[in-house]
Amino acid sequence: MTALVDEIDSPPAAPLGFSDHTFKSKSGIDLAIRIWPAETPITAPAPFVLWTHGGGWFGGFHFAPLPWMSPAFRQRGYHLVSHNYRLAPQARLDDQLADCLEAVAWCRENLPSILGSNAVDVDRYVLCGESAGGHLVTLMGTHLFDPPPRAIIDVYGVVDFLTLSAFDPDPTKRPNRSQQGPWTGKFSEDVLNSLLRDRNPANILTDAMPWNEFERFTDTQLSERWATDFRYTDRVLMQAELHMMHALGVSADGLRVGVMHSEKFTSEEELVAFASSMSPLRILQSRFEQGQRGHELYPPTAFLHGTGDESVPVEQSYAMAKLLREAGVPVVECYEEGEPHVFDKKYTGPNVRGWETYIQPILDFIDKHTGYHRD
Repeated sequence: MTALVDEIDSPPAAPLGFSDHTFKSKSGIDLAIRIWPAETPITAPAPFVLWTHGGGWFGGFHFAPLPWMSPAFRQRGYHLVSHNYRLAPQARLDDQLADCLEAVAWCRENLPSILGSNAVDVDRYVLCGESAGGHLVTLMGTHLFDPPPRAIIDVYGVVDFLTLSAFDPDPTKRPNRSQQGPWTGKFSEDVLNSLLRDRNPANILTDAMPWNEFERFTDTQLSERWATDFRYTDRVLMQAELHMMHALGVSADGLRVGVMHSEKFTSEEELVAFASSMSPLRILQSRFEQGQRGHELYPPTAFLHGTGDESVPVEQSYAMAKLLREAGVPVVECYEEGEPHVFDKKYTGPNVRGWETYIQPILDFIDKHTGYHRD
């Protein structure tokens, strides 16, 4: 049991059988793609699932998807693809969105030459993301139309910044990191707060630790898990501590300053308007108010969330699912009672208790809306 708990508490390991690719984005930054072909024999062009990692927009990595995704999709005949994007604080939310949209375009253009033109159907794709990645995939769904994703899987993602405590218009009601006591990391709080305000593109990272892995693993061990050369440079360690110090829900500075670059706005109203434009729920509310409805407006969406999530309240998923359902968009909701943020790492395969209740309905939903059925 101890070994299982340790493994669940560890960063996911990269499944075998992938190939790595990079492309030069419009920003001039090299972005990475990792591709795992479907494991089951393919008799017809298969859809691909594009995974967008979480990590509070400051951290996270594309080297290994969520543990349940490889057995869930590759064994069912889907190709699995992951990508990275520019991280905060140098990159803002709209920069990250642009990188994600470029990753979709790159996949649709290049997957046939990598996987085989008869092996992949680039018009049938699914977006899946967790936490910050859940936010980004639901936001991508409001921008992708030609063709749109066949479905989206939102795993405990933020969909409305304006209802988060860290974005409360009353500063006295926002979380304050100083209330957590003095910072005791390797780097001083002054150094980390200076990094929080660093906008130099030369300092951008595109993959980072999602939390405190550096306290539990050597960089050699992480490199082995992620099948890449990952080193604990000072820049990498500073990013990890910055993420930990300004995690979403702990400090408004992390969200407003680090992720949204509040200094670029001349008023609170302008910042609120930007946050609204980055909130999928608000975008769709506006479109629905204009009379737009139905499947053509937004892809079918699956929600996976723990009701005990203190990082991203489950009410975020409740509200988005309700809005979509009332507009006629198909949804499936899988909420595990009492579970915290990142609870789904325990689902490593169909034999794990709870898979049939919380993972299988999502897979059936994806099969239905991609129209993909293996022979």
